[in-house]
Amino acid sequence: MQNIKNILCVTDLSQVSINAELAAMRLTQMFDARMTVLSCGQHYLHEPNKFLNDDVVQPKDNIAQSEEYKIFLEQKTLETHDHFKKISERFHVKIPENIEYKIKLENEVTATIDILEEQSNHIDLIIVGKQQSSFWERILFGSPAKEIAIESKVSTLIMPSSEEWSSWVPIGILAASALNETSEFAEEMAALFAAKANCPLLLLHVFDSTTTHLDMNISHIFPIDYIPSQIQTDTIDEIKSQKTEEIKKIKQNLQNKTGFMNISTQIDVGRVGDDILKLLKKDKNKNLLIIGARGESALKRFFLGSKTSSIEEACLVPLLVAQKN
Repeated sequence: MQNIKNILCVTDLSQVSINAELAAMRLTQMFDARMTVLSCGQHYLHEPNKFLNDDVVQPKDNIAQSEEYKIFLEQKTLETHDHFKKISERFHVKIPENIEYKIKLENEVTATIDILEEQSNHIDLIIVGKQQSSFWERILFGSPAKEIAIESKVSTLIMPSSEEWSSWVPIGILAASALNETSEFAEEMAALFAAKANCPLLLLHVFDSTTTHLDMNISHIFPIDYIPSQIQTDTIDEIKSQKTEEIKKIKQNLQNKTGFMNISTQIDVGRVGDDILKLLKKDKNKNLLIIGARGESALKRFFLGSKTSSIEEACLVPLLVAQKN
């Protein structure tokens, strides 16, 4: 089972990133890991424009070689060190000894991909803050946290930005299981987190009774998941009983691998995203959701969306998108 040895915290030093920074420091201590802080931000030279009353931000070629850029980079480095010192004192969280600071004057997504390509150490977990935005803002500008999870193909913990999560540590974990190999890594990651945090883990499988007996007879000509092809012959109870046995086997395997025994299981009938979010709303002792990333094409996500994306947008607790990179 993969351990977490290297954690990358992506921050722009704003209020949105504080909970991600705090979570990164706490998890680094919990896993006895190495922490890399990636401090991002855009840098442009300001040039007067006679057609406007204010200065206009204009990018320049070869700006990385300019003296102003080097000074700005030094200032950003000092600002990042000072920022972490202040939040460490404010929230009484120790800055890990094994910490490294990286500065990238780019947006969060581009900077993260660059760092992953440059890092000699393999990154096991990315932690990033989730910006609260409206539906139209997500449509127009996207979500940096979601894009990092998609583009990096590294397990990504997305932290809500509201103040209630500033003292977050896992006290109960909910892991969504598909009962097949697509969620196997997420289940292992959930067991690892639960064992390190010494908190209960619930494995949840949700199945939709209307789409249990389906095939993919025309999915090669239209980008949709499944097309109904026959009437169900099994009863809901029979299917539920079968899936209960499957999830029990997964539980037993995880217990054997990790030695961690505080794992329970649950089978629900309904819609995957809705049921997961309802359970989290109902059970306040579950404060971490772990799901596996689905390898869907960009075209498919455009037309149909993604269960992972829709859960990320609606989820109000920390969300870990587990990916075996």
